[in-house]
Amino acid sequence: MSLRKHTAIAAFVLAIGSGLALGPTASATSAHGYLDGTGALTNDWGDEGTLSTTAYAHSNLAAAWQGVLYADGYLSASGIDCRFGRATKNATVKWQRAHGLTADGKVGPKTFGKADNKLYSNSGNVFYDGTKRDVVFRRSAGKYYLYDNGWKLASYTRATLSRCS
Repeated sequence: MSLRKHTAIAAFVLAIGSGLALGPTASATSAHGYLDGTGALTNDWGDEGTLSTTAYAHSNLAAAWQGVLYADGYLSASGIDCRFGRATKNATVKWQRAHGLTADGKVGPKTFGKADNKLYSNSGNVFYDGTKRDVVFRRSAGKYYLYDNGWKLASYTRATLSRCS
């Protein structure tokens, strides 16, 4: 494991390790428009439906995808707003081109499938191994969190979106 991953894990544990219980791995299900915390780690997202500007455009599924775009350097932290809008679509097109996929700006099974290959688990945490940074997906008591090096980027619940910043 790289020094970057050890550093991210250490910072994450120090920043939030004071009481949040770990839940299952993150898993997308566009059938419901939210993450449900089940599935094999490297196939969490590969068998999902389509996320776009018209399908689950305001959801925690959109926030999770924005976390991937952020980790790979295609979206800024301020762009994580739980809304699949124009900026997220444009970043998705760039991400798809960089990964040899059809660049249609929609996150379907092939795009989710390519992304979930970069998920890994360490010490009960689920990480996305981004090209710029690693992000952490967590679930605790029905609430989902997206962290970068200990900094909370977004939090949301299944049914409603909480602070997403």
